[in-house]
Amino acid sequence: MEKQEENYKIIYIDEEKMDKEENYACKRRKSRVLVTLIIGLLVTCYYIFVVELCIFTVPSQELKATFLVMFHILFLLCVWSYLRVVITPPAVPPETFRLSESDKQLYLSEERPEVQEQILSRAAKNLPLYYNIDSKTPIKYCRKCQFIKPDRCHHCTACDICILKVDHHCVFLNNCVGFSNYKFFLLFLLYVPLLLIFTSAVSLYCSILFWTGQVTNMDSKDSVIALFCMSTMFCIIFCYRYIYEHYSLVLMNDTLLEFNEGIHCKYNPYDLGYRKNWRQVFGNKKRYWFIPIFSSLGDGSSFPLGDAKEDIEKNGAIDCQTSK
Repeated sequence: MEKQEENYKIIYIDEEKMDKEENYACKRRKSRVLVTLIIGLLVTCYYIFVVELCIFTVPSQELKATFLVMFHILFLLCVWSYLRVVITPPAVPPETFRLSESDKQLYLSEERPEVQEQILSRAAKNLPLYYNIDSKTPIKYCRKCQFIKPDRCHHCTACDICILKVDHHCVFLNNCVGFSNYKFFLLFLLYVPLLLIFTSAVSLYCSILFWTGQVTNMDSKDSVIALFCMSTMFCIIFCYRYIYEHYSLVLMNDTLLEFNEGIHCKYNPYDLGYRKNWRQVFGNKKRYWFIPIFSSLGDGSSFPLGDAKEDIEKNGAIDCQTSK
């Protein structure tokens, strides 16, 4: 009877794992579809603005040139930022956070939590962890990835890996937003509303031309009015829902995951002040702040603390795209 019960338990666990994996695979397929739809939406908006609006509707050649130049600059920055978020792989913990083979075997064979904690504490003794300062916080270990989790690192069930400084997993990106692509995500959130505001303003101008009878070609009227309604609606959603939320988190040096789980509701050890929090994400060189090029400070596995005497400008800046 005991063997049968054990077999049933094993079968139940295997089926549960298969269901979870199937669910994650389904989510990834849906994310790919959403990414394709977003790209299709961008292509459609591009066609309506460039062809239907600028070429067929705007009467002045000077206005056409001005609108096209400004639109293409914003559109390029928007698409560039979006693609960088989508294709940049999430940063994973370095090998220094992986348990040695002997420690791993000892940890897995041990059932007592207090002994497991001692094994992790010994292995993490020389690692740059906030846990070492705050001894009340237990050291986190991922059995699946077999890593001691660095500060602000979490295991993403959709990506099925441990990711440094996780903000959230976004189905519209089919990717996790974390340390390696957080800046690109914020720039995407900035350039989309700017593009939408510009598109909405120009399409409103052309709609007024239609309504006042200043344009004789009425073939593009429905497309231009639809573009105005769509860009205005999405602009309101982006500005209200995303811009304020994410940029306020940057200034507080908080991630969306930490904010939603209330991890730093009482005290945030990583809050260095608005300016240093901003530079930790966008870097020290201002000329790279608004370009989708990686310029964030640090390595993603350790972070300066709010009470640290060391200035962030001297804290291991990684400017992988810059040259001396």
